[in-house]
Order: sequence, then structure tokens, then C-alpha cells
Amino acid sequence: MTNRVAIARVASGDVESAVREAVHLAGGFDQLIDSGSRVLIKPNQCKPSPRHCGCMTDGDVVEAVTKLVLERTPASVVIGDGAIAGYDFAGFSTQEAFDSSGVTEVAKRLGVELRNLNKDFFEEVRVPDALVMDTVRIARTALDSDVIISIPVLKTHIRTHATLALKNMKGVMPGAEKRKSHRLGLDMAIVDLCAVVRPHYAIIDATVGMEGLWQHPQDTKEMGLIVAGSDALYVDVVGAALMGIDPSQVMHFHYMADREGKSVALDGVDIVGERLEDHRQVFTTGFDVFRSRYPEVTIVQGESACSGCTNELVSAITYLKQAGYGEQMTGLTVVVGDAADSGAREKVVALGKCAAELPGASAYVPGCPPKEAEMVRTLAEVCGADPETVMATMAQARMKLWNASSDAIER
Repeated sequence: MTNRVAIARVASGDVESAVREAVHLAGGFDQLIDSGSRVLIKPNQCKPSPRHCGCMTDGDVVEAVTKLVLERTPASVVIGDGAIAGYDFAGFSTQEAFDSSGVTEVAKRLGVELRNLNKDFFEEVRVPDALVMDTVRIARTALDSDVIISIPVLKTHIRTHATLALKNMKGVMPGAEKRKSHRLGLDMAIVDLCAVVRPHYAIIDATVGMEGLWQHPQDTKEMGLIVAGSDALYVDVVGAALMGIDPSQVMHFHYMADREGKSVALDGVDIVGERLEDHRQVFTTGFDVFRSRYPEVTIVQGESACSGCTNELVSAITYLKQAGYGEQMTGLTVVVGDAADSGAREKVVALGKCAAELPGASAYVPGCPPKEAEMVRTLAEVCGADPETVMATMAQARMKLWNASSDAIER
């Protein structure tokens, strides 16, 4: 059953047994991998981090999954990923990430090739029925693979609320191509990417999760779980729920479900093994932490508020303040979702389709989601700031970070 998702508990530190149990309960690899299969094992190696902190897929989980794959005697097995290339932050070295997570030693021990996908040959691929990316550059390793197993870590994200098996596929976009997904609209771009390289199986490293803005050790969350299933969307829905995140607030889940005629409702998933309710925790999302750092701005989120609007709002507020308009931002109220009333009577900006009927708004930015540039300009105008100055500040800051990212990719 494609909607079956297994949750297994790691007992006495035995990660391998938990991985084997989860995969077995979810249906196993028998129908997925045979002697002719070329398999890509795709962990999340976003940036060098301490082991067992919840930021990267740990080597113990990668080793357990790789052993299971090798038992099927496929034609080839590659462990591969490409670290963050940077959008509003600096990039990182993939090899340093492999080393710090323990994956380098795993590959050596099991005799499996380890490949930096940021340095891989790539191919420009046309995206069928694209939402925002008509074409995308994909590492040849991913395109040449018959089976892709996505192994994310259980983690929140400042822009998409959750970063799990579907978003983990961004690692097959070589180097700076990753930035394109942010520029065009991250949630929709994730779905376009997965239209070309959708994972065939997903296994979440939920041994240790990470919340907030990924600061170790304060954002680390002990979970002691492995989550597995043959449909990455359903696995992601369960992963989000384990973090206390409403799956309906993660917009790329919706886009993927619409494309495939599925639902993001948790009651549509056949959960086996451990009970989700026994392990659910409340993770602080990156956006929650971001919002707390800007007390001069009130952000009102209605029940329908999702990552589509909050994604772009991060950039708009960040660069408005960086441009020197912190004082002008005082008293600004931004509304996302279907809030009945903002509670404010001036400097009120309504964002996105759900907030279109907000009474008393000073300005409205249309779209689902709104475009970043239009959001930046509107917030600037409502605050009495110069929109061109804010846009120039954003462009200059990103250029510096992108240059730093390119240096990291070359290391």
C-alpha cells in the first residue's frame, strides 16, 4: 500500500534494527530493487554539523539503509548529496558535511561510492506541466538512477516549516542551481523538481530532530524514531505531524497532492508500528523564531496561513531592516491566512489569496503565494521606505553570499 507509513522506535541505541523494522513494516525493498537496479541513496548533508544533533542525516542511519540495499545485490549503489549552496546565507562544503556526519566512513566501510553532487556532471531537464521551473539542472547521478531513496532528517525550516523527503531532493540540483528554486518560489519549485526526480522510497532519520534555526545544542530534539514508506508525500505528512506541524500548512505538500490526486490529511495515511500520538512533540519552526526577532512587526496568522506566504515574508522583513528602515517598521502589521481582523488600524498589509478580504488593510499583495519582489515593495511603501533601496540592499547582500557559496562548493 503506497499510503502505508511505518514508525519504528530505536531501542537501546540499535539504529539498524529500527531501520530494518520500519522498512519491513512499510513493505520492504523486494518490489523496488533487483539485480539490475542502479540505486542512489540520498541523505541530507546540508552543512557540516556535529553528529547526532539533528541537522544532518547521521551516518548510522545511512549505514543501515545502505546495508539493506546491498542485500538486494543491485547493479550499483551510490551515496550522494550536494550541500547548501546558499540563498540568504553562505554555502557549505559537501565533503566536510560527509566527514562530520560519519557518512564518509560508512562509504569506505561498505565499499560504496560517495559522490558530491554539487560537482557532478549535470543535465538541463524539461519539467512536465511545470509550476515555476520550465527546466532544471539535475546531477547526472540522479538522472541515471533507477531507484532513489531519500533519507532526510526530521527538521523544521524557516521558509517551508518542514524539510523532509521531498525537499531533500534539492541536493541533486548541482551547486548554485539550488538558488533558482528560491527565486522562483520554493514550495512550487520542490514539486517541479520532484516531477523529474521523485524519490521512490523515503526513510526519515528521526533519531534526533532539529527545530528553530538549527542551533546546536539548544534546537536539538531527541526522538528515537525511524519513519519509512514507499510514498515520500505520505512519509512527509507523518514526519510533519511528529513535529506538531499541521501538514496542511506546508504548501509543497498541497502542490504535490494536487498533482498526484492525493490528500495531505493525516487520516488518509495508514500508519503502522509505533503510534504517532505516543511520540508527537511540538517543534518550534524557524519562522516562529524569525518572527520573535522582529518585535517591531506584528505578524498575524490565520488558520489557513501556510508556508507559501511566510516563505517570502522572511526576505521582505529581513532586507527592509537591513536597508536601514528598522524605525519605520515599528507598528507594521502583516496578515497571512484567513484572519478575521488584524486588530490594527494603520500600516496593515494583507498577504496572499486567503487574506484578500481583510477589512481595513492599508495594502494588499495578491497571489498564492505572492511574489517576493512585490511583497518587498509593498511593505516598503507602507512603512514610508524607498522600495528601490530595499531591493538594492537585498541584491547586494545575496551577491556577497552567493560568491561565498561558490567558494565553498569549490573546496
